[in-house]
Amino acid sequence: MTASELITQFELQVNDITELSDVEELSILNRVYLRICRQAQWEFLKVNATGTILTDSVGSYIDVPSDFSMFSVNRNYTNNSISNDFDAAPKVIFVGPNYRPIQIVNYSDRRQYRNNNSYAYLDLANSKIYFCYPPVESTYDFDYIKVPAELTANTSPIFPSQYHSMIPYAMATENDILQLSPKAQSYAQENQLMYKSDLNDMKMWNANLLMN
Repeated sequence: MTASELITQFELQVNDITELSDVEELSILNRVYLRICRQAQWEFLKVNATGTILTDSVGSYIDVPSDFSMFSVNRNYTNNSISNDFDAAPKVIFVGPNYRPIQIVNYSDRRQYRNNNSYAYLDLANSKIYFCYPPVESTYDFDYIKVPAELTANTSPIFPSQYHSMIPYAMATENDILQLSPKAQSYAQENQLMYKSDLNDMKMWNANLLMN
């Protein structure tokens, strides 16, 4: 469903709150939508970034993608019989044509890894990923969880349509809606339960997409 269709469904649930403008309803919808997208590391939010490694006065770096939320696990094996040979979170930057892994370390730990070309860190304040020592390779590849774009009236949520109905339920439980709609107040518990049920169903679906 499009955002416009979801808003229509929401209005039917709460007896068409005429006090709210179209802009206000869309704002509430996006607030709910983005909160749902923050509930898990959804498979539909995983994307890949590639490009050329750059250099500035600090060192070699990668520009953080504009829709970056967090790094995604990208150095596990689907085959459980293969053991991991590293002790940190399996989140890396692959560099060069042979995909040499560069381990991502905490920003506050970066000095312990200085002058070591096997590590990098996220400098979120400056929207850069710095290498602790310039790699000889010139290209990079990594996976991350993105922040989805806000919806417009004619666009649809990024997740499967079978779960879109949770959005009107969640909208109906927002405090500003409860203050305006007696029907929303009366059905607040039921709407919250329906929202959580759909959200749990989507989490189960997401878990079943993983192969281990």
